[in-house]
Amino acid sequence: MYYLSVRSFVNLHVRTDNASAISALAEELRTPGLALYVVPAGGWYSLYDERLEADEDRQALVAALLRASQLGRAAAFMVLEDEALFWALAEAGRLVYSCTSDPDGEERRGSLPPDLDPAAVAAAEAGEPKTASVRALAQMLGLEPDHAVVGFGDLLEMDEESELPEEVWIFEDPGAQAPQIFTDRPYLEEEHAGG
Repeated sequence: MYYLSVRSFVNLHVRTDNASAISALAEELRTPGLALYVVPAGGWYSLYDERLEADEDRQALVAALLRASQLGRAAAFMVLEDEALFWALAEAGRLVYSCTSDPDGEERRGSLPPDLDPAAVAAAEAGEPKTASVRALAQMLGLEPDHAVVGFGDLLEMDEESELPEEVWIFEDPGAQAPQIFTDRPYLEEEHAGG
């Protein structure tokens, strides 16, 4: 089992069955000179972008989310020092719902889709630590919770230690090659305190 320390992370997820569209999206979102990982699981593709995580820019994350939502339902999570949570849901290129929850309070915008229980979502958003909130929200969306509580830095560390998830696509600069796909790696398992 792989243990990760509590820290900040950013990730983006899209539910689709169109792998080639995800590959094109990853190339479009990735900043030249930087990397982006994609982890497919259970009908969702999780994207971990080096620039989005380094910048911790909510507007840039929402822009990427809106672009991804043109392929299917998309969700984004940003956790800062396990104290502040921003998450958003988008469909058909439009922001449906977002929530910011930090020690100063909560701010919600939009409306939840009918398949999500507002009381359960509000309870998850208020949860502590924020990684536990993300796990609960991911489960409500049908997204693998372990994929929602990691970021680019975590996958980079796993990559360097040859402990990447079962199947990962790596998008990086070397000569405009197709993404590398690894299928002989142990399955992604992480634990976070309280998660």
